Amino acid sequence: MHDWSGKLTIRLANESDVPALRLLVNAAYRELAEMGLNYTGSYQDEEITRTRMQGRDVYLAFLDGRLVATISTDVREQNGRTTLYISQFAVSPDLKRQGIGRFLMGYVERVARQRGIGRLGLDTATTAHHLVQFYSGLGFHVVAEDHWEGKTYRSYIMEKDLVEGGLAG
Repeated sequence: MHDWSGKLTIRLANESDVPALRLLVNAAYRELAEMGLNYTGSYQDEEITRTRMQGRDVYLAFLDGRLVATISTDVREQNGRTTLYISQFAVSPDLKRQGIGRFLMGYVERVARQRGIGRLGLDTATTAHHLVQFYSGLGFHVVAEDHWEGKTYRSYIMEKDLVEGGLAG
């Protein structure tokens, strides 16, 4: 596992990033498609990518000028609490399992804390055991289960409380 601080450059995405962002997300989600999970990221085109960027902060991570990872966030009210919701989380396949994803999750957690947001949220397929394990290892826990329209899988809704001393609200 590498220490990525100082090696990755992170910035917000803009319109000119759409083509590269789409290619990264498609490549990163291919593994999930091969598991039979029709995550939007596995097949989205540039128009869908552009639409999914609207109303979200889309962070891009670069290593030596190459786009290697992304994570999107938007603020939602859930269960009476403000939550920074994570989506479109992707790491280049050749760099997975080297700590870049963990680094980006930490970055988003710092953003949430700086904004005074006390909870992170996300969803993932119940059968994507490696992702459920990854998120659980970061302190997320399952709070609900759902089946999104048009998806071939059920999803866990997972949350991580950022308030010291356990879950609030």
